[in-house]
Amino acid sequence: TMEIYFNEGLTRSEMKMGTMMNISTLTNDKTGDFLMLMSGMVGKNAILTTLDEVNKEKAETPEMEITLVDETKTIMGYVCKKAVLTSEDGSESVFWYTEEIKVAAKGQSYLNEKVPGFPLEYEINNAGFKMVLTVTEIEKKIKKAGDLFDFKIPEGYKQMTLEQLKGMGM
Repeated sequence: TMEIYFNEGLTRSEMKMGTMMNISTLTNDKTGDFLMLMSGMVGKNAILTTLDEVNKEKAETPEMEITLVDETKTIMGYVCKKAVLTSEDGSESVFWYTEEIKVAAKGQSYLNEKVPGFPLEYEINNAGFKMVLTVTEIEKKIKKAGDLFDFKIPEGYKQMTLEQLKGMGM
């Protein structure tokens, strides 16, 4: 499941992959702060850095060729268009995106800034591993900010760097 929250330049996304892993990212567009919390099979790890560092890391990843396809399908009542992303090694990922939902892409790993919308479904093929994520619920309500946008690393999390994360193969 994925939940996304916005509040005046702050974005928080929560991706829950059952018992395997949960990833929470928090970005502040105004200050450039970035926090990622990961828990699950890898333990509890936190990365507190800046959007500049995250974007520098993204710049070092191989470019994807993006092909916007003249094909549509409806997901959760939204008309979605198809984008095919091809990596240098030839593996393909398929995004079904809608232009009706606007979100800030900064620091959000599930978004590709060259895809002109928000993905409601995507299929990632990597080294023989295929993962399909599909939005099954969209809830439009405002939650009180509270701890939702707090950049403190919770107790029990081990702080690490982006470089250490890369060393884990992520």
